[in-house]
Amino acid sequence: MTQTVVEVHWFPKYPDRFLTTAGSEINLYQVKNRDLIDHSIQTNINLDISKSTTATLIAFETRYQFIRSVAPSFHSTGEILFAAGLPNGKVALCNFATENNVEFTPRLSRPCTCLAWSELEPSLLAMGHDRNRSDHCITIWDTERGVPNQSSILQLIGLSETAHSICWDKTFPQVLIAGMSHKHIKMMDFRQNPAIVTLANARTVNGLCIAPNGRYLSSYVDNVINLWDLRSLEKPISQIQMQKNITHLSWCPTRSSVLTTLQRDSPLINLIDLHWPGSESDGGEPHSIKRFVSPFQSRGGSRMPTMGYLSWHPYDLERMLALSGTGTICDYRIPQRVAISWDNNNNLYGNNGNELQQFTSPSPPSSPTDSLNQWDCGIDSYEEDIAETIQKRAMNNYGLAAEMQRNGDLAGSGNLRGVWRLLGHMIKEECKLGLNTILGVCSAPDGPAMSRSDPDMMKWLDFSIGSGLVVYRSEHRDTAQLLCGWTFDRSKESSFLSFIDELCSNKEYTRAALIACFHFRIKQAIDILGRGAEQSADPSSLLRVAAIALSGFSAERSGLWRKQCGAARTQIDDPYLRCMFSFLAHEKDGFETVTNETEISLSDRMAFACNFLSDLKLAEYIKGMVANCIESGDLNGLLLTGATNDGIKLLQSHLDRTEDVQTVALIAARFLTSDLLTDYRVQYWISTYRDLLDIWGLWEQRAQLDITLGRIRSPPQNSRSVFLLCNFCGKNVSMSLQEDARVRTSAVAAVMHKLSSCPNCRKPLPRCALCLLHMGTTMGAMSQGHGAAQGQIGWQSKPFSKWFSWCQTCRHGGHTEHLAEWFNENTECPVTSCNCKCFAKDLPMPQYPREKDTLS
Repeated sequence: MTQTVVEVHWFPKYPDRFLTTAGSEINLYQVKNRDLIDHSIQTNINLDISKSTTATLIAFETRYQFIRSVAPSFHSTGEILFAAGLPNGKVALCNFATENNVEFTPRLSRPCTCLAWSELEPSLLAMGHDRNRSDHCITIWDTERGVPNQSSILQLIGLSETAHSICWDKTFPQVLIAGMSHKHIKMMDFRQNPAIVTLANARTVNGLCIAPNGRYLSSYVDNVINLWDLRSLEKPISQIQMQKNITHLSWCPTRSSVLTTLQRDSPLINLIDLHWPGSESDGGEPHSIKRFVSPFQSRGGSRMPTMGYLSWHPYDLERMLALSGTGTICDYRIPQRVAISWDNNNNLYGNNGNELQQFTSPSPPSSPTDSLNQWDCGIDSYEEDIAETIQKRAMNNYGLAAEMQRNGDLAGSGNLRGVWRLLGHMIKEECKLGLNTILGVCSAPDGPAMSRSDPDMMKWLDFSIGSGLVVYRSEHRDTAQLLCGWTFDRSKESSFLSFIDELCSNKEYTRAALIACFHFRIKQAIDILGRGAEQSADPSSLLRVAAIALSGFSAERSGLWRKQCGAARTQIDDPYLRCMFSFLAHEKDGFETVTNETEISLSDRMAFACNFLSDLKLAEYIKGMVANCIESGDLNGLLLTGATNDGIKLLQSHLDRTEDVQTVALIAARFLTSDLLTDYRVQYWISTYRDLLDIWGLWEQRAQLDITLGRIRSPPQNSRSVFLLCNFCGKNVSMSLQEDARVRTSAVAAVMHKLSSCPNCRKPLPRCALCLLHMGTTMGAMSQGHGAAQGQIGWQSKPFSKWFSWCQTCRHGGHTEHLAEWFNENTECPVTSCNCKCFAKDLPMPQYPREKDTLS
């Protein structure tokens, strides 16, 4: 280039092309990936920082002298079109053709100060000029009508005023905003004739620009920036002060929360991050955080060049062209300031609404100045969060299946599968008290068990000589053994054999052999182990070796055999085999090696204790196990505690250690009794899980949980607290809520359905704020004879869309369907002169909307 570049602009509809203005030269460049460039083509512009792109000059315009401003158009018809403002006030439309450029000439010559194309109607061009007491300062030209004349000039605005900056609204067509005469900002709506003008008195009339979301306006004067809410231009919502005078102001087109400024004689780009407390829809003053970036680096100890101009890329995330005061241009990507948070579906998001996974890069950044888009957050290596696990289980209806064991299968956890099977067995046996209560241990904390048992000497069934072992029998112990899963009848041989065969069919050979030994059946245990060895596909299985070792057992239990069992016990991996040889080789009646074997199920250990421990030792053992289960949060301890206060403590301990509020809430809903559901801890678990289901939109699962709770507890008999009252007589106008509702005839009912007045004082009911018709009673319009035949009255026969709804703040309302349509596009109350933001009173959690991050 022969002259120093003054301005640079990306083309809005051509993301690979940009314009530069240099005195009397306007040049068009195309940006390409360096790997795709034909290196025989010479480029005459230096993209200083980016090493992967280059710019090629493809067209130029040199017919205009001393160009004041340039504005690329939003046309997407294949034509490259831009407007150029000149010192004499002329505005030229150029398409880099060699002839037939169209020019607008003002009636009185004076400099052109600003240009703005409409994004919503690309044919409209607004032109701003300096002051002249006999002419207007703003002209709107419809460029599709050709040469400017009386038919193509749509509006003339601002007689004897100066236009400092102008911009078009991004939401409504033909709405123009202009800073004029150093004293006010005007928003003009040309959709009506005459135009509706909103005026704001302010000195910040320079650099008008609108945020990508179309809601906020920014402007400046000297070193002061004002931020405006376009819904109310009475006063700015925020004022930001910079250190030096501002030379350029613009919004990031891909993020409505980033405002960019350039200051005089500064080498830095000033970024202002705006953050609204709570929801942005609530309005209020935003918090601003300032940060600085420098796209140009000093070389050879020299000072960094000052910033002259910048142009945001219309679609790429935070990409810009930065122009230095010396005319050097660089394609630069702003380092992001990412504030991260989790959304409702456990995805990690940045404050621009994009998932952080998209910022991962398989290779390191090409240069230290590359943006944060190229860092690797390493999310693929994280462990699944408990909230994600809860959500997956909830989507599979975990905890809501009628069959309790099915809930254990849906949990996907072996421990929870056993817990749900245990609870299902206790509910089937209609006993939720737990062993602690059944055996009377809880009623005697310092003494022996309250339930008395009778000792009985049992002989080994397969040996005619030798001593046996003492077992303890009582009705309570038999019930406890049944709850522990030993469901056979000890007095019936066929019942015991059927139980053992079921275990073998499930390939639980070692457990079946252990239970057989507990019942003094050594030969049967040997047969079970041999059967398991034949069925095992593992040639190194220890079942055959265990069967051989067990065949050496005798009723006299020789010291050599017990010694070898004790030595081999630490080398046996299977807990049931280890427990079996510990039991057969015991010397005292404590059986600690069996009762302390934590790798076998708690139910089997408790069933064994109910058979072989005395009343005193059984009470001590149960107390210790209850304390251990509560301390460790082991839900299998519900077998001991049952549906009691100790059970609630156990569930709370499990929640404290696992954060699995889903499981404890569902167990409480399915297992605890109605009086225990009133405990404040249980209420908190259920309320928290219901809130999670609401957040994730799992309405069916939430409803099923409420149904389950409704079956357990009876609803409180509270009177209805929300109903319609007549504004004149103060009586209830809802006929369905009257306690003495009577069955009416079809003729009378037909008349009642047409009521639009109070049935008591006959004064008219309120009107719908939108359709302006009087609201009827809650009794909806029914077909003749249908509602009466079915006995439906009041709200039972009224479609929800016809119900009366109102705001709890301003008390304005109307038909539900009308209000839903209104609030799909508005947030304020539909009643004239009411400024209540009804829709913002009950907004859902923000979903981080994505703004123009893709090419539309």
